[in-house]
Amino acid sequence: MSGLDLSVVPAQRLGSQEPVEPQKGRCGEDDCPTPPSARAYRVEWAFEGNMWVRRFGRLPRVARVSCRCRPVEFELLALGGLYWIRRFERTGDGLVVRVSPQAANRWVGELWSLIMSGEAW
Repeated sequence: MSGLDLSVVPAQRLGSQEPVEPQKGRCGEDDCPTPPSARAYRVEWAFEGNMWVRRFGRLPRVARVSCRCRPVEFELLALGGLYWIRRFERTGDGLVVRVSPQAANRWVGELWSLIMSGEAW
């Protein structure tokens, strides 16, 4: 079991073998998240609380980072053959850290593309 809730990602996209390309956003930087559309797929984010949570006894590797022009930022993380996305939301009181479900690179890479294009949130 991959750990990714398939209801958050359209099935026709999951079979794509195309490499994940950086998305050009409104600021012109690579991986700038587009504001979510009205029909965006909802990601089941889990509260992480601490951005330095260790998994398998180690800190994860940061594979990709969204630009920092918006109050919500994302990181694509990898560790032990699993991948997931960490979401940072700046609030008046600080930072709220949440994570996506863990899954294989292809699935999380597609989820990353959907988030960057505003098709998932």
